[in-house]
Amino acid sequence: MTESRRTIWVLGARGAIAVLFGGLTLVWPQVTVLALARAFGTYALADGAVLLGAAWRHRGELRPAVVCAAAAGALGIAAGAMTALWPGPTALVLLVMAGAWAIVTGCLELWVATRMRHELRYAWWWRASAAVSVAAGVLLWLRPYAGAMDIALVLGVYALIAGGIWLSAAWREYRTHAHHSRSWTSRPPSGARVAH
Repeated sequence: MTESRRTIWVLGARGAIAVLFGGLTLVWPQVTVLALARAFGTYALADGAVLLGAAWRHRGELRPAVVCAAAAGALGIAAGAMTALWPGPTALVLLVMAGAWAIVTGCLELWVATRMRHELRYAWWWRASAAVSVAAGVLLWLRPYAGAMDIALVLGVYALIAGGIWLSAAWREYRTHAHHSRSWTSRPPSGARVAH
């Protein structure tokens, strides 16, 4: 698998997972704190696994994007494991945990987008995702007494927007890759003459 295809897969997987989680939390009537915690834990775990997998494939490199993917992946898996092992989290515990996860993940993405703004093809996608993530975390922390429905609303909207950003980035990367592939196959072989 080429590097471009790996990038498309990682972006698409993150986007699809986020959109699925966001859609479920927004259409789930009468969601309970326990159900929301389990849904968030599954989402964080899946997102973390995708990021850790991407970091593992580039484990020989110490680029900011690889470090960010590893750190965000480990954080997602830790958040997912904590919500899975917690017997019955309160709304405040879930709010603090989800808020911290969103803010730290957003800060990591912003760090990568800033450090690698000349190397990343679409650095502004990273900045947009980071801004949405940090905003969601701050919104959660500003409402310490929010109930399950309020938390679900913030997390759902955040996940849908972030998922849409990553899916759009995957689509742009796919279109760029397809364009380069067509350009490469349309070139004549080296040393070949083009008929006039």
